[in-house]
Amino acid sequence: MVNVGVIGLGMGREHLRGYSLIPDVRILAVADLDEGRLRPASEQYRVPHVFTDYRALLALKELDLVSICLPNYLHAPVTIEALKAGKHVLVEKPMAMSSAEAEAMIAAAREQGRTLAVSVNYRWAFNPDTFYLKQLIAQGKLGDIYYIRSVSLRRRTFLRGHKSWFSDKASSGGAAVMDMGPHMVDLAMWFAGDYAPLSVSGVTRTAIMADTDVDDFATALIRLKGGATVALESTWESFTRPGLSITILGTRGGAILNLGAPQGQRLTLFGEEDNTLFEVAPVDIRLPVPPEATVQEHVVRSIRAGRQPENSAECGLAVMRVLEAIYRSSATGGDIVL
Repeated sequence: MVNVGVIGLGMGREHLRGYSLIPDVRILAVADLDEGRLRPASEQYRVPHVFTDYRALLALKELDLVSICLPNYLHAPVTIEALKAGKHVLVEKPMAMSSAEAEAMIAAAREQGRTLAVSVNYRWAFNPDTFYLKQLIAQGKLGDIYYIRSVSLRRRTFLRGHKSWFSDKASSGGAAVMDMGPHMVDLAMWFAGDYAPLSVSGVTRTAIMADTDVDDFATALIRLKGGATVALESTWESFTRPGLSITILGTRGGAILNLGAPQGQRLTLFGEEDNTLFEVAPVDIRLPVPPEATVQEHVVRSIRAGRQPENSAECGLAVMRVLEAIYRSSATGGDIVL
């Protein structure tokens, strides 16, 4: 039995749902400052321990794994506390507010001999399409991957005048980059099989959300060590058609993964056979080894097997370095070499 706890019941409710689907996992405790969130969650998932102080949750000796789903500025300090309390940790994205914080989190995990993973859950949320595409790339069906376009476009995230920690830079670190950037950069690097960014050129802007101090627009060009180039586009607010997609170009084929489409309509593959270009859309995907249903299941299985999860803290640090470099590049007007 793996005993888990969740700190923060905003995004933490999705973590509760994920853990509830895993055999031999018990949701032992939840913590949130808002008592109005605690009761419904504890009743729905029959949680025996409920706290308004997360430190009381971390004091439970039988607790094995903690999900930390707090505002971004609290990710690093609470993660380090949890690791020092002897818990494995799954922290929400972005991993931290800076690469320096991420490095401190990794150092704490190594010192305590605990697993630290980052909840970049899109790989699992959009399976089997994501894992099928990853399999095709690994098999060389698309050839050498040289370009990935990773796009998250929103018309509007919040109504005018809305105030929360999300739209406060001191609490969130940013918006267009720090909110969807972790998902979209991680997916691109995962498909490329390359978490070694070499350089970043980026531009961010607060173009429309003038009542906030966070970015509502970001674009970046990211060069990876293996030779692929990643183009990122992200908006929190913009006058365009919303979309969430990954485009991959390889020397033997390509793919478009439309994450906003229903399953069975997400993936389109492009190629050439007998000098004829083709376009196909797989609708009944079968994988030799079905992936875990959720990021929570993947982390639990990894801990049980004593192996590093694929959404490791080291991958999270690589993503964090890219996000940080986008802001630095925008501020200086030049490329950032990593």
